[in-house]
Amino acid sequence: MNSDKKILIVDDDRNVRKSTRRLLFINGLMNVAEAGGVTEAENIIKDFCPDLILVDIGMPDRKGYELCMDIKDDPDKKKIKIIGISGYAGGIGEAFMQACGADCFFEKPFDSDQLVRKIFELLG
Repeated sequence: MNSDKKILIVDDDRNVRKSTRRLLFINGLMNVAEAGGVTEAENIIKDFCPDLILVDIGMPDRKGYELCMDIKDDPDKKKIKIIGISGYAGGIGEAFMQACGADCFFEKPFDSDQLVRKIFELLG
């Protein structure tokens, strides 16, 4: 896989963003941007044009599923791969994110190896 693929991490928890970025870097994925909320992510997407977005469902401004729906409804952006992530237990988050167009879902705390494998799979 080409290591120049662009990934955007969207999570309101700075520690989650930092540790996820480190995980991606260790695995050769170095072209990574971060956003602390959906509004910030929308602004970053305009210029950064990510190939994949890791997005938390629960955020203070807008919810991650709203970002997912907006991207999948936009013909110019719908090719962006989306991985939903949430600390909400019970499978409801997964079903909701998939209904909104996410390519897959991970519950926090997620297995780092599985997440990296899925990212490489989605990015080809």
